[in-house]
Amino acid sequence: MSKKRSWIRAGVLVSVLGLIAGACSTSTKKDTAAPAGDQRIERVRMVGGQMGYPTPYAYSKGPGLAMTDLAFDTLLWKDASGKMIPWLATSWQMSPDGKEWRFTLREGVKWQDGQPLTAEDVVFTYEYDTTGPGKSALGVIGQIPVTGTAIEAPNVVVLKLATPYAPFEDTVAGRVPIIPKHIWQNVTDPAKFRDPTALIGSGPYRVAAWDDVAGSYAYDADDSWWGGPPKVKRVEFVASGNDLLSLQRGEVDVASPSGIVEQALAPFENNDRYGILTAPGESTTALHFNLTKGFPYDNKQFRQAMATSLDRPDMVKRLLLGRGEVANTGNVANSHPMVAPNLPTYSLDVTKAKSMLDALGIKDVTGDGMRELPDGQAFQPELFVATGTVKTGELMKEYLRAVGIDLQIKSVDQATHDQSVAGGNYTMALVGYGGLGGDPDWLRQRLSSKIQSRTFLRVQGFNNPRFEELAAAQLVTTDVAQRTQMIQEMQRIVADELPVLALTLATRTTVYDKTVFDAWYYTPGAVFGLVPGLINKHVFVTGKQVGF
Repeated sequence: MSKKRSWIRAGVLVSVLGLIAGACSTSTKKDTAAPAGDQRIERVRMVGGQMGYPTPYAYSKGPGLAMTDLAFDTLLWKDASGKMIPWLATSWQMSPDGKEWRFTLREGVKWQDGQPLTAEDVVFTYEYDTTGPGKSALGVIGQIPVTGTAIEAPNVVVLKLATPYAPFEDTVAGRVPIIPKHIWQNVTDPAKFRDPTALIGSGPYRVAAWDDVAGSYAYDADDSWWGGPPKVKRVEFVASGNDLLSLQRGEVDVASPSGIVEQALAPFENNDRYGILTAPGESTTALHFNLTKGFPYDNKQFRQAMATSLDRPDMVKRLLLGRGEVANTGNVANSHPMVAPNLPTYSLDVTKAKSMLDALGIKDVTGDGMRELPDGQAFQPELFVATGTVKTGELMKEYLRAVGIDLQIKSVDQATHDQSVAGGNYTMALVGYGGLGGDPDWLRQRLSSKIQSRTFLRVQGFNNPRFEELAAAQLVTTDVAQRTQMIQEMQRIVADELPVLALTLATRTTVYDKTVFDAWYYTPGAVFGLVPGLINKHVFVTGKQVGF
């Protein structure tokens, strides 16, 4: 066992210069190939950002959880195969009725402070997160359906459910970070817990430094980790104003920028130094209709007319610069294994859209080319957007003007946007999110009227009895073929009712320096498309895409 590494305490903010200046100030590039075989890699640098305090209860956004997972382990994990692999648990099984999950824990695991990790820690974690203080501070982990726990043997834990839960492995066992009882048992406000011990987990990396203001973080390998010394010795997240430029300068080793143009990729193509990883898109900007606002937003024909007015292939060209595709109307990724076939596309048809609007009584009465509502008032619907989606809104305004709709764009900062959308303070809004390639229970979480929690991801006012029936049934159906049929019918309902319309899917693109590290992959079914996504500790630990 190697001796413990020293690390910067949580209360000490490290400026971006202090954290990475020595590592990143030079643009000199190495001429050596990436380390092969068992040779360890000194450092991998990724683009950072403001991701909060790196504990299971204070991180921010999906990538923040993936970064936190470097220090905190879960029972199960995912590699590039897309299947769950053993992690803190070496084996697991579901009871015949689907209401119990039994995990055999890995023996000899220790927390980073040297204390042993036991079955009591696992039980404590799930109780803390379901009935204790952690319940209200779980972030993107979401609600956990565990209703009881038991320790059957010193290394065997049983998690109990009220009903079967189809995505349990993926969204519970593989997502909930296990925390040490001896540190958290007296913590009543986990989101504000900033003692240095809050950063102690059982993961392969220790938090070495962090500066949320600068968006910079550093993690050092824990060579005493239960899986052995990690392949990558140090993982850094570096603030960057231009991802690809930072990669060219040698300031980062991998970049996944959005809105890439072919010209920007030119320096990296046909270049032995760099690799380019691409995959179908799983993130979108979607048009949300607030059905609680009455006519015409609660009218299906109006929503269909809106969809028929939008030139979404043109959006792919002008917004994604051709690097993407039109999203399907079922609200899952086009590449998802459970995507429904033959969904309606609502292709651009100005004549048809005008006819549909006329039939609703939304007509051009004054002859100025713009439409009025049946009561004679000018129809000037408002589109609520964040500053990052203004261009999308402007394109929509252009398209809708062609059918006589005078769209008004209201732009606010992202935080204000998310808060207002979560509170239902809009009629129509553009909302950006990933995860369309993850577990399709996402449809229920975003569209079911039974969900009480409010988040900007929720669609307001949608209530379809058949959808609700299917949403409840698929959740407890563990037979994949049967569940797929239910999920596909849910998509067909969404495509017909159109309470939400995903507009485009941007092709995922990552450019990386092969001389530093070349094992990158996108984690299949990553939560929100981001967790763990590209930031998968498995690849840092093993240097491989599959297995140990």
